[in-house]
Amino acid sequence: MKESLLEIDHLSVRYPAPGGDIAAVNDFSLNLVAGECVGIVGESGAGKSQALLAAMGLLPRHARVAGSIRYGGAPFTRELRGRRVAMIFQDPMTSLTPHLRVGAQIAESLTHHLRLSGAAARARALELLRQVQVTDAERRLDQYPHELSGGMRQRVMIAIALACNPEVLIADEPTTALDVTVQAQILALLAGLKRERGMAVVIVTHDLGVVAGVADRVLVMYGGRLVESGAVADLLTTPRHPYSRALLRSMPRIDDPLDGPLHTIAGQPPSPARLPTGCAFHPRCERASDVCRSRFPALAAGRTDVACHHPVEDA
Repeated sequence: MKESLLEIDHLSVRYPAPGGDIAAVNDFSLNLVAGECVGIVGESGAGKSQALLAAMGLLPRHARVAGSIRYGGAPFTRELRGRRVAMIFQDPMTSLTPHLRVGAQIAESLTHHLRLSGAAARARALELLRQVQVTDAERRLDQYPHELSGGMRQRVMIAIALACNPEVLIADEPTTALDVTVQAQILALLAGLKRERGMAVVIVTHDLGVVAGVADRVLVMYGGRLVESGAVADLLTTPRHPYSRALLRSMPRIDDPLDGPLHTIAGQPPSPARLPTGCAFHPRCERASDVCRSRFPALAAGRTDVACHHPVEDA
């Protein structure tokens, strides 16, 4: 059995508000083992990024976080952030410091965590840029973020994340706003780095195609909760939760008729400030019954683990 690295157990995130707490994440758990890639999917507001930011200790001070976050069997501490567990954020233009050169930003974590000198940190920064396939890496060291393309900036973010040889890499929407060719390059780069370094990787995304291409396991979130999880082949071919199935149906297929209708999920995702009682998906679900409106279902084991009173069992 592979070593368990990051363990998130019954995590909840609340924000105080005048009308009552905003429930961003409810009872989320994840056990990440060495060498695996886990994809987390769901619509905007599902709680994907909030759960992982909470695990990294990067939420604002007024956030109320409950639950257990452990790394290697011990409580997760700030000292592990960037050293053992690193994160790539979805918008490199706002994540990179605009007035600092690229080399200085990569060297910062090397100096802080590994105590490398200026010359050694610069040499390591150059090596990292070459590892993430940045062209003309030596010249890029002295450039500013605005002088790079979106794909190059994302590669710089990956280089910063890899600087201290982390065992866990969290990528929050790593291909947002990139064209499809660059998306494919970034995903291939992450997959290659995972193989070479034996890292565990968590990818947060809206794109089920990304999950199908790189993940071993997938978690589906809705309304701040985990509603289904399982091996990527099982969940993407025979999903059991009506929401997972609706997500898959809403993805255009290459063999769909060009003049055919696009499948959509009726209604809107719920606001974390006004979650429905019972299962949060019931206002949009064709299979909903009275029990769905009154009681949230527990996550039950099966071909995939699913939280649904009326799971779909047909192929």
